[in-house]
Amino acid sequence: MKIKKFQARTFSEALVMVKQEMGNDAVILSSDEQSGLRPCVEVTAAVDYEPQGRQGRANQLTPGPPARPMTADRTVHPAAPKGAAPSSPRPETAAEGESIRQLKTDIGELKKTLAQMRDRGYEMTLPEDRRKMLAYLKKRRIDEDLAFGLCEKAGGLDDMVAAMTDHLETCGSIGARKAIVMIGPTGVGKTTTIAKLSARAMKNGRKVAIINLDTYRIGAIEQMRIYSRIMGIPLDVVSEIPDLKKSFSKFSDRDLIFIDTTGRNPRDAGYIEELRGIYRLGVPVETHLLMSAHSDGDFMAESHKYYRELPIDCIGFTKVDEAARFGSLYNLSRLYRKPVGYITTGQRVPQDISFPTSERLAGLILKGGEYYGV
Repeated sequence: MKIKKFQARTFSEALVMVKQEMGNDAVILSSDEQSGLRPCVEVTAAVDYEPQGRQGRANQLTPGPPARPMTADRTVHPAAPKGAAPSSPRPETAAEGESIRQLKTDIGELKKTLAQMRDRGYEMTLPEDRRKMLAYLKKRRIDEDLAFGLCEKAGGLDDMVAAMTDHLETCGSIGARKAIVMIGPTGVGKTTTIAKLSARAMKNGRKVAIINLDTYRIGAIEQMRIYSRIMGIPLDVVSEIPDLKKSFSKFSDRDLIFIDTTGRNPRDAGYIEELRGIYRLGVPVETHLLMSAHSDGDFMAESHKYYRELPIDCIGFTKVDEAARFGSLYNLSRLYRKPVGYITTGQRVPQDISFPTSERLAGLILKGGEYYGV
């Protein structure tokens, strides 16, 4: 186990130092605010690791000077003389083998202890006011590292909306480019959202067309045909991405073209590669990533690994009316570092869509659906 103290001006800076040096598995043992001429925050952190570590190997011993003892804040590895050839491993003795087995056992026990400490939550060592704020944010499903940053920025719970507002970006306008591509996982509501956005664009005097690329899902084309027929919007169904250029030419007189794509698991490498084909056509497009507000937080974070390969312009959160907690909206917007364009709050077209300001979005995340009228 490695234990070390870190000193910084704020809790946030200290946590960054802990993560950079010890990784995400580090556990905070204690934290304290130091006063004096140079006030600071002192954080004591610990991390467990396998005996081989990053530089050595547990099952291979090399001859050389006796190893130095491990201190509380660093492990010292003897360096080989400059220019010396690597030494050959010698056979492991019975005593050495037993020592390594005992070391592995001890580290296993340390891991259990650290895991128990993690489960109890290290926020108990924080000052009382920050501990209350942290518990408030975690209850709303805001990731712990982001919650720490908000606690540092806000003077108290009453200041939390203002603190979060500074971290949230929303779109000033939708549809700055001629074509808007909707992407997102299966069942997130891309087709219905396109219908809502199309109706809004028409209300603002824009001529709209829709291209459907979702020939994968049963009933998707028929659903879009119904919407386009009701609103009087021309629809083109395309089975292959290269054929999109023909559709663009057909709708050259239109102000805005919405492209409905197939919803599939983002972990499917073939799916992401297919979407990349849209951007190779040379047509300027605006990409909206849709995510369901009630999706699992781990799934949202995992999806980021794949969707970040695409040129996303903004995020839209759907099914907000079906979510109990809204911390995922904050977590994902900070993870992608993209503005939130809109949220949808039901199935009605075109009513159940809104375009919140940063302050209104922060209010929804922190105070719940009642604040936003959901």
